[in-house]
Amino acid sequence: MLTKLAIVPISLKNHRRRVTIRAHKSEDAWDPEDIRLINENKNWKATDPEEDVWDIDSIRDARRYKRESLEAAFKVKTEEEEEALNKMRERIEKWEQYADREMGSGDWN
Repeated sequence: MLTKLAIVPISLKNHRRRVTIRAHKSEDAWDPEDIRLINENKNWKATDPEEDVWDIDSIRDARRYKRESLEAAFKVKTEEEEEALNKMRERIEKWEQYADREMGSGDWN
């Protein structure tokens, strides 16, 4: 992931301020396989055929698509989704208990 850091130098009064933005890559953005492919691409020269270069973006897209399709096929839930579902179940149980108390035993017909 890229994060932005804005650096504003201290300037004198009535002077135009210059803003510098630098992009920093977080460490978890690239896995070791991607780093290996990038390093192999660094050795490529313009005189070499294009087939010798790895298309890293398409490889990452294919991995992401494969992971997402497998998650959808197996209905894998993330921790946040599990927590949300558990909260919803708790709220439903509380509402049902409240409804049972308010309505009585349910023999009101």
